[in-house]
Amino acid sequence: MARNPLQDDYVRYPKHTRGGLRLVAHIESSAARGLYDLTPSEKFWRDVQPYLLSRGYRLRPRYAPGWVAPWIGTDIFPRHFEDNISLLFPGVIDARRELDDSQVAIKWIPHAPHTRDEFAVHEFVSTPEMRADPRNHCNPLLDSFPHPSNPDGVFIVMPWLDDIIGLPLEHVNEVVDMMLQTFEGLVFLHEHRIAHRDCSGWNILQDARSAFPGVRCHPLRIGMSEDAKTSYWPRPRCMCNFRYYFIDFGLSTRFEGPGPYLVTGTMGRDQSAPELSETVPYDPFKTDVYMLGNHFLQAFVVTCSNLEFLRPLLVQMTRSNPDARPTAAEALRKLKRAARKPYGIPFRWRLRRREDPLVKAVALDIYCVFRETFFQLRHLFLRTNELSFGRP
Repeated sequence: MARNPLQDDYVRYPKHTRGGLRLVAHIESSAARGLYDLTPSEKFWRDVQPYLLSRGYRLRPRYAPGWVAPWIGTDIFPRHFEDNISLLFPGVIDARRELDDSQVAIKWIPHAPHTRDEFAVHEFVSTPEMRADPRNHCNPLLDSFPHPSNPDGVFIVMPWLDDIIGLPLEHVNEVVDMMLQTFEGLVFLHEHRIAHRDCSGWNILQDARSAFPGVRCHPLRIGMSEDAKTSYWPRPRCMCNFRYYFIDFGLSTRFEGPGPYLVTGTMGRDQSAPELSETVPYDPFKTDVYMLGNHFLQAFVVTCSNLEFLRPLLVQMTRSNPDARPTAAEALRKLKRAARKPYGIPFRWRLRRREDPLVKAVALDIYCVFRETFFQLRHLFLRTNELSFGRP
């Protein structure tokens, strides 16, 4: 077996990235057991890589035909290779659009009962007229095309978005800003008789590009360079233009004509809504309200002690009786009223996690004092508007 030239490249892979002879043996053993092989879902993307390239979309080197893990035959830890980063979800892959070198997501939508309306709904909310509405928080459809050999599905292309976990919300006004945007987006969908039916968790993503001006992050490692070797520090959200989007319209339903609008089905990320049923029809718009309210209730209010001013609204949105819940438009109006209650510094303070130990809480509060002073000085001398960020 020929010697791997990367073994002698101490410029790109210095001593601290290496593990010596024991790591060489471990890598060889793991390779022999197939631990570095592509997963079945990744092989799907590898097989269509030439076709996607012909359509103008370039995948990462890991998905080139004939790819072999480049750390095999070296004593370099695999984590130091960009090629070591695999897919998060089997049906979606990151790519570069050759036209403008922008970062995009390519999704394979198979023909299935739970995806029968996905393409049609996504196409509808992506028309120029719909995209011109600033309340539209649906990740737009950029392109679509068939599989070269499988007629039972379609590829769709969208702008790449980041998850909330990789770059989390850290301050009260940031949570309010996200809620205002997503509530507004739900009102937009409902006004056009579209029930998302899965508006929770990973189906709410963010465009975080403005947090890293002048650089491009790795699509699956936000805050890291494209080669996954350099870390970047994000700008504060109050100095950026974060925008939040709904994705995944696989369960969505678009209604036409007069109501009532009813559905059946129990699929989705949040299955705690009591009305979900495979046999008894229910109002999907009120279920959307439940799911979005429950997302913020569980992800933020339950875990943070200084978001209690949001609890009454979110409790209303998650009532067991769907008829007792507000509509999306009513919830947005109530949110705007509730968001005016915290005044001044408490509205800009860090999220007080209930489980934070005392020492950590004190350290974070001290940091917040310096942060608040910084933005007060910017407002005083530069007349910037960070202090009002998140206000409805």
